[in-house]
This record gives sequence, C-alpha cells and structure tokens, in this order.
Amino acid sequence: MTAYGRRSWPWLGLLLAGLVLGGFLSPREARGVTPDSPEVRKVIDKGFEFLNANTDGRLGGKCLIGLAFLKDGHDESHARIAEAVKACQNATRGEAANINPDIYSTGIAIIFLCSLDPSKYSTEILKLQQSLERRQKSHGGWGYADRETGDTSMTQYGVLAYWEMSKVGYPTSLESTERVANWLLRTQDPGGNWGYQGREAEGRVRVELVKQDSARPGMAAAGLGATYMCADLLGLGEVVTQRDESLPPSVRAIRKAQPQQARTRKVDIRQVKAAQNRGQDWMKKNYAIETPSWNYYYLYALERYQSFLEAAEGRVIKEPRWYNEGFAFLKKEQLANGSWKDTNENLEAVNTAFAILFLLRSTKKAIEKSKSYGEGALLAGRGLPENPQEVRVRGQREIVAREADRAVGELLEVLAQPTHPDFTSLTSDGVYLAEQISREPADSRGALIAQVRKLVRSGSAEARLAAVGILGELRDLDSSVTLIAALDDADWRVVQGADAALARIGRSIAPSKLGLKPTPQSRAAAIAQWKSWYTSVRPDAQFDN
Repeated sequence: MTAYGRRSWPWLGLLLAGLVLGGFLSPREARGVTPDSPEVRKVIDKGFEFLNANTDGRLGGKCLIGLAFLKDGHDESHARIAEAVKACQNATRGEAANINPDIYSTGIAIIFLCSLDPSKYSTEILKLQQSLERRQKSHGGWGYADRETGDTSMTQYGVLAYWEMSKVGYPTSLESTERVANWLLRTQDPGGNWGYQGREAEGRVRVELVKQDSARPGMAAAGLGATYMCADLLGLGEVVTQRDESLPPSVRAIRKAQPQQARTRKVDIRQVKAAQNRGQDWMKKNYAIETPSWNYYYLYALERYQSFLEAAEGRVIKEPRWYNEGFAFLKKEQLANGSWKDTNENLEAVNTAFAILFLLRSTKKAIEKSKSYGEGALLAGRGLPENPQEVRVRGQREIVAREADRAVGELLEVLAQPTHPDFTSLTSDGVYLAEQISREPADSRGALIAQVRKLVRSGSAEARLAAVGILGELRDLDSSVTLIAALDDADWRVVQGADAALARIGRSIAPSKLGLKPTPQSRAAAIAQWKSWYTSVRPDAQFDN
C-alpha cells in the first residue's frame, strides 16, 4: 500500500464519523421503527392485553379506549368498542339541550362514533354536536362552565371533533369554527406556545399577543394542532396534488401545495400562518418527549400536531425522530401488566389508550382516510384507490380512478356493491358519473337514471349519498319525487344531500326549510316545501306515502 493509501484510511474513518454525527448516516435512521415494526407491535399488543381486562368509568375514557381498538382494526364485535357505543347511546338518550358530559367526553365520543360508523350513529353524533356547539363560549374557546376563560386543552378536542365530523360528511358551523380559530390566534403566547387558560390579546386587525400562563409542550402541541385543523376546516391551509419525485423517498414532498378555496373572510390567513410559524419555532426549541405530568396525554397531542404538520407541508418521513424517541420512552415506561402510569392516580387505562394511539399513528391514519391531506389527497369528494398513482386529475377540482373508464352502467352496478374494491373511489365522484350519464344517448340515459333512483331507495348509506348527488348534478326534474322521498332517509347526510339536489334542480336560492338540526319538524317542513314546489311545476305529480 502506498504512503498515500495508508494515510487515507484514518481520513476516511474521520469522514464517516463526521457524516454519522452530522446526521447524513444517522444511526437513528438505521434502527428506526414504524407502527408496523415487530418491536412496536409487541409493546402495542401488551398494552391491549391490559385494556382487554381494564376500562375507565367515564364516557370519554370508554370512547378513548374503544378508539384505540378501532384504530387497530377491530370492529363493533369487540367488547371495549361495544362498551363505548353503549356509553354513547346512554349519554344521548334525551334532548340535546340536556346532554352535558364534560367537553373532553363530548369531543372524544364524537371522534369515536365518526371513526366507527358515521351513518349508523348519526343521531348520537348530531346530538353530541349540538351539545358541543351550545357550550362553546362567546369568545370562541371551550372551557369549564364556571370559568370565563377558554381552556386550550378542552378546545383542542372540540376542534378535533369538528374536523372528524367534517371528514365524514357532517356540516359544522362556519361561525363557530371562525370563532374558535380566532380565539386560538388571540391566545398564543408571543413566544409561540399556548397556555392552559387562554389570556386573550387585544385588537382585531393588529393583534398584540400577551404572555400566557404556562409554557408546556402539551399545551403548545394542543394549540398548534388545533390551529392546523381550523385552517383545514376554513380552507386556509394547503392541499396537495402532485408528487415530487426529485427528493429522496425518506423525505419526499408527496404533493406540491395548491391553495384551497377559503371559506371565510373573518379569519386572517396571514395571522394563521404567522401563528403556525411561531408555534413551530417554539416546538423546535422546546421539543421534549418526557414531561413532568400528563405525559401520555401530551404524546397523543404531539402525534396529532406532527401528523398535521407533515400533511400541511406535504412531506412524509417514514421514521421520524419524535416517533422513535416516543417509542423508546414508552417501551421503557411500560409496566409489567402492559399499562402506563403517570403522576395522576387511577388513569392507567386512559394513559394506555393515549400511548397506543400515539404508537399506532392514529391521527396520521385519520388524515389519510379523510384524503384531505397527504398521499392520494382530494381537492373535493372522498376516497381514492389505495395506490395514489392510479388516479388522473380533471382540471383542479377532482381526482378520479382510472378504472372509471369502464361503461357507466357497470360503474353504477359497483355502487350497489359496498364490498367491491372500487366502491369507495366511485362514491366520492358523483360529478364524473353524472357527466358520463349525460353523455349517453337519450334512449339509454333514462335507464341509467332509473338505476341511480333505485340506489337512492335501496343502496347502502354511502351509495344513497352518492346517488342523490348524481341526480342533483343531472338536474333531472323527473327524479324530484325520488329526492323528496329521500328527505325521510334514516341518514341525515342523505337528507341534506337530497335537499341540496332539489335546490339545484329547482334553481332555488331560498333558504332551506331543513335547517342544520335534524328535527321531525324541520324534516316535515322541507318535505312540504319541495312538494309544493314540484306540484307547481307538475300539477299531476303523485307522491308515495
């Protein structure tokens, strides 16, 4: 070996050491874990063993435990999920005005039911939603009934409930969302964190932030995550439409950002982005996994914030540092019986549910399912094929599956089969199906419309919802009788969809008689309204009882 060669080896060793220390060849990446890693599954399964034998007495605790099992792929046959369902039904037996579980329980119950079956449990969800809206404070936050201040911890669960409802088709109050968004902007500390009991800044155009009562990672993650959710609800965030293949797979921008259509002028997008930037800076400087108290509650909030941050920035990190360090902490702290214990007594079951939801990346799963952000993102509609490459973009509004190039009659047959692999992608794009039907010759178009009407009457909830939308897009006057009958549907989403379709057909700009609350009176008023309209157009119209 030459003298040069002998000298080069120590130099190369130093170079490699520098690369490792600099993060380019990070040891963390080499031993990184994901929710599917065997060592992570071992910890999760041990936690579930504890939850199979232990529960919590409160509505929110039962729903949190049920949500953990639900996110792991279990269904309503599981004892803990069934227990949470029963608790929700018991809590919502009366009128919405008399339903007053704590804000945490209300929010988590909504999240649980929306994740389980938003159609089957529409009555319970809507009652809980009304209860949540009724107890929102005038400044926009949620908090203790005997305090004027808003509570950042409670507010995050109110916002998360709104976000979950919106992603399964339940309309949320724009005014309520605007108020909570502005409250979050007014209660941020100048340093970027949020306090426990929010102190409000003065001013509307130029907000002068004030010092908050604490600087804990848990409250910062709560406030920041809620800010991202409000931005999405109000169309002030960013959605994604195009994969960036130029970056390494480990840190790849999954789509290039496109601005959403803003739903409000009452929340300043510049203030939202400034709040997010301040919050990110604070979290970078004060990042921690271990906290003095409420550690497992915090980890769930951290996972939620990090998932929305990834989605908003359009990037995927398969094995992020915070997740790996969170797993290491949870593995170290897990007790022999599978649970986790904090400084607070009698919360082992709740702590264990929080820990499992963190390890499962539950918020990331919710975002991916909603298709509002992330891989396979939608600009409108719901649901895409699992493979995000199997899509094509029409304009800047919708994404449809390539397999939708089949005959439209075949596609409508798929809508009658909820277990078909293409069912979800087709229910999300009624506009495309309506376009295809409208292009058919007149003699076959009538048969296809009759097929859609049949779906309104006898399809699954998702198929009925898609079918009323298709009839509205077609503006088929003869379908009005079917749509009026759908105003008596068991699924409130279908009722609202039918009402919107009738307004489209009748080119009505008058306020709907349906309103936002599913009462027998509002439903009857809407049916009477549309029957009166239709008989004015078709005096000989006949309606089924």
